[in-house]
Order: sequence, then C-alpha cells, then structure tokens
Amino acid sequence: MSDGPVEETRRGAVLRHADAGEWEEAGEHAGRIAGGAGTLPARAAWPAIMVLYLQGRLEAAESVRARVASTPDPADDVADRALLAAWAASVAWARGEVSACRLAADRALSLARPGSEPRALAAVHTVLALLAAAEGDRRGNDRHYALALSAAVAAGDRTQQLRIRANRASQRLEEGDLAGALAELDEALGLDADGTEPHPAMVGLAQHNRADLLLRSGRLRAAREGFRAARTTLQRAGAGSVAYPMTGLGESYELCGDLPQARAAYEEAVLVAETCGIAQALVPALCGLARVLAATGDAEAVPTAARAVTASTGLTEAAAQVAMGWAVLNAEPAAARDHAEKAIGLARTGRNPAALADGLELAAMTHPPAAADPLLVDAARVAKDIGDPVAVARVALARARRSTGRSPAASRIIAEHTLHALGVESITGTRSLAPSLRPPECPVTVRMLGSFAVLHRGESVPAATWQSRKARDLLKLLVARRGRPISREAIGEALWPGENAVANRLSITLSILRTVLDPTRSVPPDHYVVTGPAGVAYDPHTLSVDVDVFLQLAAAGTAALGSGRFAEARALLEAADDAYAGAVLDDEPDLEAVRPLRDEARTMYLAAMRALGSACAEAGDTDAAVRAWRRLLDHDPYDEDGALRMVDVLTDSGRHGEAARRYHTYAKRMRELGVPPAPMQGRAGPKLSRTGR
Repeated sequence: MSDGPVEETRRGAVLRHADAGEWEEAGEHAGRIAGGAGTLPARAAWPAIMVLYLQGRLEAAESVRARVASTPDPADDVADRALLAAWAASVAWARGEVSACRLAADRALSLARPGSEPRALAAVHTVLALLAAAEGDRRGNDRHYALALSAAVAAGDRTQQLRIRANRASQRLEEGDLAGALAELDEALGLDADGTEPHPAMVGLAQHNRADLLLRSGRLRAAREGFRAARTTLQRAGAGSVAYPMTGLGESYELCGDLPQARAAYEEAVLVAETCGIAQALVPALCGLARVLAATGDAEAVPTAARAVTASTGLTEAAAQVAMGWAVLNAEPAAARDHAEKAIGLARTGRNPAALADGLELAAMTHPPAAADPLLVDAARVAKDIGDPVAVARVALARARRSTGRSPAASRIIAEHTLHALGVESITGTRSLAPSLRPPECPVTVRMLGSFAVLHRGESVPAATWQSRKARDLLKLLVARRGRPISREAIGEALWPGENAVANRLSITLSILRTVLDPTRSVPPDHYVVTGPAGVAYDPHTLSVDVDVFLQLAAAGTAALGSGRFAEARALLEAADDAYAGAVLDDEPDLEAVRPLRDEARTMYLAAMRALGSACAEAGDTDAAVRAWRRLLDHDPYDEDGALRMVDVLTDSGRHGEAARRYHTYAKRMRELGVPPAPMQGRAGPKLSRTGR
C-alpha cells in the first residue's frame, strides 16, 4: 500500500527545498517521509534518502529505501531509479556494508548511462570511486571521481561537487599529496557563492579535511581550531558526520600528548558514529581510542582495537591492524609483529603511505635495536615523503632512544626540540612515544668531565669497590680512545711501564673492571668492555660516557648553526653547555693518556660557546649571547673573536656602558700579549660573519 499523493507532495517539497539550498526544511520533509509507512516509488524515495544520508541519519535513510517496491513504478523514469540506487549505495557504504554497496552501485551504473541525467551520473560515479579505493584500485578511483565531478558540474549540483572534491582531497591526503589535497579543498570551499547553497554537512566535511591537512603537516594548533570549526558546522546541521572532526580533535590531542582529552574526544566520536551507524567514521575513532588506551595501560585497548578490525573495510583495514598491534604489543610482541606485517602489506597494495609509516614504526617496536633501525629509517622516509613532520621527529626520537645512528644523544635533543616546536610532548604520547616503550636509561655512566667517577643509576661507585687502581686507570685509558680498540701490549705498557709478562695482570684487571661495571652479572662479559683480535675497547652503545655525549651535542650544534638552523643549533649548544662540567679529568692534569681527549673537549667547548653566542644573537637574545661569550672568555680570556662579538652585540643593543667595560677588558688582555687591540670607535654588531659562525 502506497501513501500516494501525500508522499508525492512531500517528495516534491524535499526536492524543491534541496534545490533551493533550504536544507533544514528539506530535512524536515525527509524526516516525515522516513516516519511514514507503505511502499514508495523511486521518485519519492531518492530525494529523502539523499537528504537523510547527508544528515548522517543512516537508519532513517535505510528505512526509506526498504519501502521501495521491488517492481519499478511505471511513473518512475530511469534517472529516478538510478538516483535511488546511487544514494542507497552511498548509505550502504557509510554503514560499512560493502557488498550491498557494490550491488546498488552496479544497479545504478546499469541505469545511469552517459547522456542521462547528470545528477544521477555524479552520484553513481562517486560511490564507484569509493569502492575502487576500498579495493586498492587508485586508477579506477581517480577515473570515477573525474567522471563524477564532470557530471556534478554539468548538473550545477554544488553539494555533489563539494562532496567529490572533499573526498578527492581526503584521498590525496592519504597518499601524501598535500599540495593536491589543498588544491581540491580550495576549489571545494571556494565554489561560486551565487549558486545554490551546498548542504552544510558537505561544507563541514571539507572543513574537516582542511583541518586534517593541517594536522598532517604538523600545524597541530591550527588543525585543532579547524576541527572545532568543522564540528560546529556539522552540529548546527544535525549531521552524524560530526564524528569525523571529533576524531580529528582526538588525534590532535593524541599527537600533542594530551591523552585524557584525546580519550574524551575519541569516546565521543565512537558514541556518535555508533549511534548514527556510520562505520566509516567509527573505525578511525576506535583506532585512535585503542592507541590511547594502550599507551595508558588500559585493559580495554585490545577489545577496542578488535572492534576496529571487525568493523574495518578496505580503506580502514590497515589502520585497524596497526591499532591492534599497538594494543597487544606489550603482552604479545610476536602477535603485534604479525599485525604490523599485515598492515604493511595492505598499505603497500592500497597506496596508503600514512598507514605504511605507522605499520613500519610498529614493526620496529617488536624488534631489538639493530633490527629495528632499518624499519625506523623506512618509516621516517615514508613520513617525510608525505610531509608529516610529527611522525618524522617521533621516529627520530625512537631511533635515538634505542642508541642507533651515529650520534644518539644529539639526535635525541634534535628530535625532542623538533617535537616541542611542533607542540608535541615527548614524555607522554602514543605509538613509539608510549611510556611503556621508552627504553630504560643506561644503568652505568662514566663521568670524565671534571672528576672521574662510575655511577650506577646515579650513585657513585665507592673507591673501595674497585679493589685495584689499575682497573680505574684501564677504564680511563679506554674512554680516552673513544671506543677505538687499544692493543693489549699498549695497555700493558701504559699500566705497567717497562714490565714484561703482564698478560695475567691485564686479565685480572679486566675482570675487576667488568665486575665494577656489572656487579650483578646481569649482562654478558663483553656488554660494556669488548675484547678481540684488535685489542680492548668500551662499547659506546652500551656504556654512557659524559664526554661522548658532550662532543656529540657540540658537534651537532655547530653543524646546525653552519647550516642556518638557528633554533635547532641553540637547543643543541645549550645542552652541550649543560653537559660540560669541566675539563676532562680536571683533577688529574698530569695524566698523559687523556691529554688528547682533554684538548679535544676543550677546543670543542670553546667552539660551541662561540656558536651559541652567535645563535642567541641571531635570535635577538642579547643576554643569552653575552652569557655564552662570557663562558667562552672564562675558559680562554684571550679569545679576541669572542670578546669583540660580545662588545658588538652589547653596542648594537644600546648597552654602551657595558660594551665599554667589556672592550677595556679585551684591550687589556691583548696588550698583555703584545697584540694591538681592534678600535672601539665605529664598531657595529653583531658581526656574525666572523670565524666560528
């Protein structure tokens, strides 16, 4: 039994209001149709289904579709039947019913042939594009979107144009094409304002995708504001797709390390997506929630990720597998590796580099450092290719924390500085920043700057523990070589000069040293001190030595300054300044074995302070620049370059009295050396072109 003229009238009202851009009124009439009973012709059903779909009222849309008679109404034309099938396919897609979507899409395509009603063609090819993407057919995806857009433009349908461009932007973003995504969004949000007002849900979706672009490019604060704007637009429209920007907000908080707010946003997104039956929005929200729960040690992480895997389709399956991997990682690393490998395979075949980078990062966490490093390198490369600076810095920190790479201490400072500049807290986070994944600090530290000491978890080893002074001297000798092996003969000559047959003594001394470094014998004998045909050396990857850390930081900081990376240089050089507690074994000035290392460290410290002064002056921070150059002059009062730089920057900042006092001190030092001082009059600063820049 059909509702007859009443439904026809309401159908006309839905379409009339929709064509006029009066979407609130169209929604009211569509809702009345959904609340009715009896069979419906295609011409009455599809406008209601379209509007209800755009509002995210999928259950209501499906109830309207279910009332359409299986036998076509003679009064329906082919375009009406094509539009019915196309919008029914869109509803099935949003509900995660891929098979039903495919059946409806194929039916729509058989009805909407080239030359038929362009609005129908646009709707048909849009859903075919989505299906192609789910099947990994990117070429088909591009082709159908091009056909859909051409038809939507021909129909003058701004809502479908906006939907298509927003979807294409999302696809470009997933593939790492930020420029292409931005171009699509500029077109989408810049459509001719004189035409029919597009549905606000599509406007909100485009706003969400623009915010997502900002998120992927590392502009987290701007992204958060964008997600809030999209949420407001969609809430005002009463659209269930508000779950998308809620998920975006969750990820923006997650990336920043604000896990309580991330959890709240994700939980709200899950609730909305489930209530509205939007499976395509549900899976990303569940994935994000699972990551947050895993990072905070919540037992609900695994069942939450399992729900994501169950609800996932082709486009979201890789992300769901990664989420499950993070959820089980601590308890079942082998299972996590399986999920990572599956995600990597899906991402590769589906041209999804963002999921690929996530899968590689997860896989690395299931391996020891040596095997993890190539995976992290690949993850960083992919993240860099898609323009994701947060992922690049996060992976760099993971590498540094696992003591891989040439300068892990400097790499850690650079990564932490980069993350901080992006607004990311490296102490709390998800993925490889999860607290449970931070490797424990090296339990043994050797202090060479200032005075000698070996520390176990921050506590100095008492002198009585050593049993032999020779064991202490052996460690100093090994550290002075900076990890390069020294032959047993050379060690014997250094520790027992002029004596023969010292091999047994050396073996005993080595045993004492290893016992001091590892009193509980918790690691193999060669863990800290390595012996081999080339001789004896300490392992810089397992034994933390303060002078090594200082030299790494200072070298990286001066290199960064030379490349014009001033903020990065300052962070590294300030860390180097903090690390330099004094000259190498300052309390043993006559120890000849460490003299080359002492000279190297001192020279590097002076260069670092010159560079730090320049970096601070470049930033306009006069006080910090003066402090750096004062430290330089404390260690070398006759450094002309540093003294003149300080005079220059003080003069340039208008602190003429202080500049004059510094100049007179400089002039006095030069006269002590018999060197004519440079003139004070007419100086301008800062002279950053000086040596040491």
